[in-house]
Amino acid sequence: MGNANSSVEHPLVDFVGDGFVATISTASLIAATEGFASLVADAAGVGRRVLLVTGPGSRVTFGVLQLLSATGAAWVVRSADGALRNALTGRTVASFDDAFRETGATDAAADSVTPPELAEAWLQVTVSVNHQARDETTLGGTVELLAAQLADTVPVGWGVNEPAGLHWNRANVTRFVRGRMPRVSKIYVAGRGERAMTATVRVSRSARGVTEETKMLVALGSDEGIARQRIVDAPAVLGRLADAQTVLVASAVLLRGRADLSIDPVLAAPPVPVAVVLGPRAVQDLHLDLTDLETRFGAFRAGRPRIPALVLPFTAGGDGSWEQFVNLAREFSVVDLARALGLPPVAEGA
Repeated sequence: MGNANSSVEHPLVDFVGDGFVATISTASLIAATEGFASLVADAAGVGRRVLLVTGPGSRVTFGVLQLLSATGAAWVVRSADGALRNALTGRTVASFDDAFRETGATDAAADSVTPPELAEAWLQVTVSVNHQARDETTLGGTVELLAAQLADTVPVGWGVNEPAGLHWNRANVTRFVRGRMPRVSKIYVAGRGERAMTATVRVSRSARGVTEETKMLVALGSDEGIARQRIVDAPAVLGRLADAQTVLVASAVLLRGRADLSIDPVLAAPPVPVAVVLGPRAVQDLHLDLTDLETRFGAFRAGRPRIPALVLPFTAGGDGSWEQFVNLAREFSVVDLARALGLPPVAEGA
């Protein structure tokens, strides 16, 4: 364990607080560059978190957002008058030392200032798959399938930082990850095609082999008709993925943002559920009546017939739906569902 009182000697540290180090950026777009990523790693190594401080005009990449989330870092916007607010929740922050405490009220101004560029539909897909730890196992198939079928896009670059400048090649990615085992590896992936696509891939050892977690963000385009069709098609795409790979769990949600997939420090509409996939183990652990779920909720099976995965779509109305998600969620015990999805234990009724 690191010592939270230890110092972090890094050129991007601008000041230090209680349990954190802060870096101030005036860049219009902050990416998970080698410098920023090393700051996060160095801070974590001594038990500190990172506080990113920007002005209201700065944006971050999807990669930075994943990095902040994974390490418990925070992003605070400082306005011209010195007022502070959490960039992602809109809550006011009394001081930098309070940045990691969600105690402030939601800033009404942050809620109302939504740039017109934030009009494009996004689809965020999170997928965990299991691979056997064999020499013939190759990584990156999830990224390729999702990119092609959700965005008419192909991965063109990868790297341990942004920009992802190495030529995309699944064999090279696999070789890199295998050489780092048993350490966890995380890479950033860039795409090129009909629509913007960006992704992160995290690979780790598990009791059953190798777990590959892919988080992808896709811009669905400004044509609402085409975007809606992409959303309606998403459950079938996840089903095809479950046919091709051993999916542990997967989800797709609808968001909105800029066409270039950069994230603004403004309050966005909450994500809308589009689909969930329960892998074979989760289906078995939950003792699901698959026929009943197919009849009542439009679920369908994927993968191996004897031990199938189950795809649960929330697109009956031609879009994502919280109502359909909630209706389905009532069928499950919270405790059992959390256990099946590999989530931390929760109390029933939480």
